[in-house]
Amino acid sequence: MRFHFVCTALAALALSAVNPAAAQEPDSLQVEKLQETVISAVRAAKDAPFAVANIRRAELQDFSSSGRELPMLFSRTPGIIAWSENGVGTGTTYLRIRGAGGSRINVTLDGVPLNSPEDQSVFWANMNSYGKLLSSVQIQRGVGTSTNGDGAFGGTIALGTKAPSLVPTGEITASYGSFNTLNVGGDLSTGLLWNHLVVDGAYHQTTTDGFLPGTNGRSGSYYGGLTWLGSGWKLSYKLIGNFENTGQAWNGVTAGNNDLSIMDGTYGAKTGIRTYKDMWEAGLGQYNSLYELMSIDGTEYTTERYRMSDGSLWPRTTDNFWQTHHILNFSWDIDDWWKLSVSPHYTHGYGYYEEFRSQNKINKYGLEYFKDSQGNKIKKTDFVRRKGLLQDTYGVVANVTFRKGAWDVIGGASVQQFTGNHFGYLTYVADPAVVKHYPVLKGLDDTLLDEGRYKYYDSDARKDDISAFVKASRAFGEHLSLFADLQYRYVGYRTWGINDKFIKRPDGTYANQVLDIDKEYGFFNPKAGLNYSWGASRAYASFAMSNREPERNNFTDNGSYPAPEAERVFDYEAGWQYQGSRLQAGVNLYYMDYTNQFVQTGAQSDIGESLTTNIKDSYRAGVELAAGFRVAPWMRLEANAVLSRNRIKDFDEVVEDWDKGTSVIHYDNSTLAYSPSVIANGFAVFSIKGLSATWHTSYVGRQYLDNTANEDRSLPGYSLSGLTLRYPMKFKGFLRELELGLDVSNIFGAHVATSGWVYSAISASRGHPDGNRYYQIGFIPTAGTTAIGSVTLRF
Repeated sequence: MRFHFVCTALAALALSAVNPAAAQEPDSLQVEKLQETVISAVRAAKDAPFAVANIRRAELQDFSSSGRELPMLFSRTPGIIAWSENGVGTGTTYLRIRGAGGSRINVTLDGVPLNSPEDQSVFWANMNSYGKLLSSVQIQRGVGTSTNGDGAFGGTIALGTKAPSLVPTGEITASYGSFNTLNVGGDLSTGLLWNHLVVDGAYHQTTTDGFLPGTNGRSGSYYGGLTWLGSGWKLSYKLIGNFENTGQAWNGVTAGNNDLSIMDGTYGAKTGIRTYKDMWEAGLGQYNSLYELMSIDGTEYTTERYRMSDGSLWPRTTDNFWQTHHILNFSWDIDDWWKLSVSPHYTHGYGYYEEFRSQNKINKYGLEYFKDSQGNKIKKTDFVRRKGLLQDTYGVVANVTFRKGAWDVIGGASVQQFTGNHFGYLTYVADPAVVKHYPVLKGLDDTLLDEGRYKYYDSDARKDDISAFVKASRAFGEHLSLFADLQYRYVGYRTWGINDKFIKRPDGTYANQVLDIDKEYGFFNPKAGLNYSWGASRAYASFAMSNREPERNNFTDNGSYPAPEAERVFDYEAGWQYQGSRLQAGVNLYYMDYTNQFVQTGAQSDIGESLTTNIKDSYRAGVELAAGFRVAPWMRLEANAVLSRNRIKDFDEVVEDWDKGTSVIHYDNSTLAYSPSVIANGFAVFSIKGLSATWHTSYVGRQYLDNTANEDRSLPGYSLSGLTLRYPMKFKGFLRELELGLDVSNIFGAHVATSGWVYSAISASRGHPDGNRYYQIGFIPTAGTTAIGSVTLRF
């Protein structure tokens, strides 16, 4: 990797030495064009035949002062839903595009892949201030154009950083609001030094108590940049770091514990508890099962914090993660037609979470049952486990652009290697008898263990990802253009070692699941389309194919299912757009036909992750609508909506059956989980004498928590409204601007769950046949009315 960095730097310096024009002072327009060269390869052009939403720099800047994670802003665009575990939009946050989860959404930063290669997701848990670093975001729904990194099955998100400022600037921002949510930060730039050099940096962090108890935490990011500008070229280095120490609530608000559930088919029928609103009215709206224990006696319930053996309270389950991205970029506008961008990059990540496990079976950690000195058989006790990972990703992305006359051609390549280690320790065992019986556990005392004394799993992984594409657009006259895009991608994935699951051997003892997975994939991903423009209108149509390799969990957690296969999707899109002076409108039709799509089986891993298996035939189809109208110079109305149908054509659900082990239930045409048929947003935007105000109302339809379309195991549709106010005051002198802001969310205080999970089982002998299953539901709620005020100083 050092070789790539050195070669690129030497090439840039050599160009500077031989180019007399390099001594000329660059201008801001030239710098913006160079930055556009960096990101153009992974973005759709203005007239590309795809469904695209663009978020401007001003929106990103305003949103960043709220402290919330970027997916909460993205959800204002068509077809996206977002939610956070703590209920206030900070900390661990997720999103879906067209019903497809995070591992199916390709994310890049200046063309560099951000998805973690093994689980193929971006963890939006410590990126709340990225909005301050960005100039724009483009969201492509569906497969979209070729990009770098993991295949896009729901959409792509291309983040582009700001071009360096040629004048000295500085900014300080602070905001405070509900649940002691505090966001502070600042950024600065030296401006242009010695006609060539710009140094800039930023630091931001958010702390919050969280809506759910035990979700208090701190997260944030920092940035440092060096840019050397020549005439028509630039060499830059960016260090972007993220950190978090946040309380977790991945189980959400659950209605029971490991032994009994208030939400089962019998008890729920008696109490009428069916939704999160019912939970709230029953006084359970903020129960976090990772933080406290619930006990139920008849119709009465009590909750209490988990306690250690010495009587002290277990503080909370925390997720702790640190990540640094190093991106070196050389961009060169070679002449009027040719442009080049090369970016070696390196990402290092390390993290772990610590969790209290109440009354777990000891064989879950490879320890066999035994009898203590009094002859009592020891099967269960409380544990604290620390599960973590170490990741390193090296790579280089490059693209070359040719634009001349009717032709617009981009070629790109990406080479990336990932290495990782997964590990788990036991750091506490409540029963001293267990520690005494197993010398390997012996630690600081009879219950508290030395970290690393008992590592109960340890596995390594390597993933190689090599891809290349060429995409071309050709104009035919004033109205018609054709687009073609060809990509080939090679993926090699290997993981080995011992996993965190234990298998019972014939002699009754337990041993770790041994991992020995070595897979290679070769994917060809063609795309094509056309665009026809006339006046203020344009119409387009496209076809795109994408392939995607299984995630790590598809290999390690697939249980009794067959080994996972790669997925494939054929994406057909067609649309129309109108861009008038006062009215803008558009409609996009899509049909995404999947082969071997991974869908949830209904089973859960031990940290609440949904397990999946390949399904032969499924599809997502819908219509996306968007419109905006300027009613007056000071008022604009906007709206977008998606109406969709998301189906599995032939589905065999494997259900846990307490009487028989498992049962298989067949569905001819079932609904895909977490895929609401309606998602809509409405906005009223006002601007009066400097004061800007935006009213936003969103609606998300019913979400089924499994693939059975059973309303008992679903989240009802919900609507949320919010208000954003901004008032800037201009000054002359050192302080250029002071801006006051206010963000109010869920203004009507709705008690709703924005996501969740379900576990269901059949037991005819206990009165729970398929039509009246036993089930538990975990609700991921949003807080009631919250507000945060902000002050921003710009210098």
